[in-house]
Amino acid sequence: MLSEPQTIMDALRRIVQALRQSSAHSEQSSSITGAQALVLKHVAGREDLSINELAGLTFTHQSTVSEVVGRLESRGLMQRVRAKDDGRRCELRLTDAGRAAARDTTVTAQEKLMRALQELPPHTVTELAHGLDALIRAAELAEEPPVMFFEEHPDEGDNRK
Repeated sequence: MLSEPQTIMDALRRIVQALRQSSAHSEQSSSITGAQALVLKHVAGREDLSINELAGLTFTHQSTVSEVVGRLESRGLMQRVRAKDDGRRCELRLTDAGRAAARDTTVTAQEKLMRALQELPPHTVTELAHGLDALIRAAELAEEPPVMFFEEHPDEGDNRK
């Protein structure tokens, strides 16, 4: 029988391994990261999203989503356009190449985890959130920026543009 700490570490290992494999598969098959694939799929599903709405759908901070969108824009897969009904609002649109890339992506580990979180009972999600927060603080990792999985933090540089 496994101890609780071993059970937790094994769960984290499985999650990280699945995320790494998913991202590697995405990059090998379509030359986009798992995070970029996730963003493309959400925008393909609803092309009037703002950055803030996309951040909510991906459970990610707005600045992190904006970085990923910027990378997709620089690759010609996505563009930001002014909303017709509100000139202050920018909406995300896929280019033809972006639509093709979104169609070519497979279900990512991130999507599976997000779906699982939505399907778990609310009290389980609350307990998990509190437990992981406590773990991160105890491990002195709370100051690390929570960028999307396997995406570089802007300060670290990114050669995938």
